[in-house]
Amino acid sequence: MSRTIARVEICYLQDIIEVRKLARLIAETLGFEKAEQTRISTAVSEIARNVLQYGQGGEAEFLINGQVPEQWLAIILRDRGQGIANLNDILEGSYSSQTGMGLGIVGSRRLLPEYFHIETQAHQGTVVTLGRRLPLSVLITQIDLKKITETLATFRAQSPLEEIRTENHELLATLKLLHQREQELSYANQELLETNVGIIQLYSDLELKTQRLEQIEQVLRARNKDLKEFAYTVSHDLRAPLRGITGYGQELMRKHKTGLTERGQFCLSQIIVATFNLDSLIKDLLDFARLDADTPTFEDINLLSLIQTLLEDRSLIITEQSIDITLDIEFSVLQTWECGLVQVLTNLVDNAIKYSRQAKPPCIRIQTEDLGENWRLVIRDNGIGFDMKYHELIYGLFNRLQHQDEFEGTGAGLAIVKKVVDKLNGRIWAESQPGLGTAFYVELPKVESKQGSL
Repeated sequence: MSRTIARVEICYLQDIIEVRKLARLIAETLGFEKAEQTRISTAVSEIARNVLQYGQGGEAEFLINGQVPEQWLAIILRDRGQGIANLNDILEGSYSSQTGMGLGIVGSRRLLPEYFHIETQAHQGTVVTLGRRLPLSVLITQIDLKKITETLATFRAQSPLEEIRTENHELLATLKLLHQREQELSYANQELLETNVGIIQLYSDLELKTQRLEQIEQVLRARNKDLKEFAYTVSHDLRAPLRGITGYGQELMRKHKTGLTERGQFCLSQIIVATFNLDSLIKDLLDFARLDADTPTFEDINLLSLIQTLLEDRSLIITEQSIDITLDIEFSVLQTWECGLVQVLTNLVDNAIKYSRQAKPPCIRIQTEDLGENWRLVIRDNGIGFDMKYHELIYGLFNRLQHQDEFEGTGAGLAIVKKVVDKLNGRIWAESQPGLGTAFYVELPKVESKQGSL
């Protein structure tokens, strides 16, 4: 049995956004999880973009195929182009194009490998069919199909910016799920280590635990693969439209500003600011996600030189704001993860500069202490401070205590700092009062130097 539930013409850029949202809505209605909804809508939009860009337009058709209990969601995308001359090379991954042609096909097949079929003929267009088996708990009857069709009849497309924001929220939820799975693996590893104490007496139990660990590792590998695919989606499908929106907005502001009303100019400037902010948020999200895959490597670091370089890079804003910088460096060399330490210092110093700029004058003190078993870094400012009842909240991803109109930023800086410190088995805390500044303390455990004890 095959039943069409929706059909969309693809003639304009807005139609791609409509197809994407429709795909997500259908997937949600059919009971797919959030991650699956994103995979389906992303794969469909990639092919829809090809239909418009290379195939002179066409259509997307959504169907329910098969009978209970073997039912599928099928999406057929047809174009009116000249066909694909290099299809085999594209599918094998050996085709290269400066325009990016072929990337959408390859990416979509990775996202929906369960069923992906493509037919093309010279001068007769191309037909791509994508498929995903319905969840086992979902049984679609004729009555259900009628309700779904009625629901889709009220469908309205979002604006491009709203669509991007929706996708970004979905990506955050997916990354949170991946992080939970990683925690599950950590707990399983700890349990396995405890079991090894009684390996002879508990050999049978250890064997069961090993099997369980292998299963969890398989899940983790699958989740890591999903993370890479979503990172591809972020860079390719979110940032590219943002650059387009920003570029057109800036062109309007430069060349056509006189043709806009005062209200129109205000709205356009808000759009440009919003796209810049969203691009920064996506970049911070990617930086945060990549930390999970990074493995710390330890080496001797000249801390004083690193801090001086960081301050020199910010010399212009330090001079403009007349910031008084004080260095109290008790030790100059420590062994740690250089990339992680740079991220910690960069975010903490940037926060100190940002939140103390209203002080007269702004004062920042960078201090180090040798505590025997640990190194301590302290970055203190005389800025706006905060209520300590919010102390635990400030390390959450994208959590902000101040409105963005008052202080720029995405709220990811302290989350990145906390993740780096955790990876180094250290700890971070703050002491602050509203209006009286903030001091951030970072303690990192010492490790044995390649050149001897420090």
